[in-house]
Amino acid sequence: MATVIAVFAIIFYILSSFRQYQTIADQGGRNRKQVIMLGSVAVMLHGVAWFSQLSTHNGINFSFFNVGSLISLVIGIMILLSSFKKPLENLFLGVFPMAAILIVINLLVDTSDQARMITDHGLAAHIILSIMAYSILTIAGFQAVLLMVQDHQLKHKHMSGIVKILPPLQTMNRLLFEILRAGTLLLTLAIVSGFVFLDDLFAQHLAHKTAFTLLAWLTFALLQLGHWRFGWRGNVASKWTLVGTGLLILAYFGSKLVLEIILGHS
Repeated sequence: MATVIAVFAIIFYILSSFRQYQTIADQGGRNRKQVIMLGSVAVMLHGVAWFSQLSTHNGINFSFFNVGSLISLVIGIMILLSSFKKPLENLFLGVFPMAAILIVINLLVDTSDQARMITDHGLAAHIILSIMAYSILTIAGFQAVLLMVQDHQLKHKHMSGIVKILPPLQTMNRLLFEILRAGTLLLTLAIVSGFVFLDDLFAQHLAHKTAFTLLAWLTFALLQLGHWRFGWRGNVASKWTLVGTGLLILAYFGSKLVLEIILGHS
């Protein structure tokens, strides 16, 4: 049943992307409601399919492609919810095809043997919250790069490439902080759940990851405080966002480097 639901999610992702492509080609907005409706159905079906396949006979499936599918789902939900208030449908052209491709890979590649055996639901919740937080804040990093490119091209009065179809600069700024608020909230919950459900977050195999994650949280929190208190936006906000995203990347890949390369742990 989960496979059938996943196939329909792929179909609706494709339909929504195609209708938005038609909107851009026609230079009109007649398809906005239809695009959002099709995208909403696709995201809901994707979510049902993902959670249906989460548990396997080997344990909870946190394989590479299943995690990738969750990340694309979270990104899709974030952009979709924001599109209800702002004209962000053009971003669907990047997000929805990516989600559809990851679902296809999940259907074609058997990842059940890669499932991680976890019986502790608290630990599973911590992992899912961490993945969701990391994915949303990574998207904030990409958003910051787009914002910097868009701002540069506007200042030099030379619009080219993907910038031509991006929403207005003010809308992109608001979207960045919406993503940051959601991501920081999830990161806060992930950190709290880690302290609650993990025996020792500062144990040798987790110390580097915990330290970089806390530094990233502090960076994102200070950025939002600066936005609220001093009106930080544009390039200033983008640079802070990229610093925070970089710390998150170090939290994961840096800890991997220390454990697997420097310390030689598996």
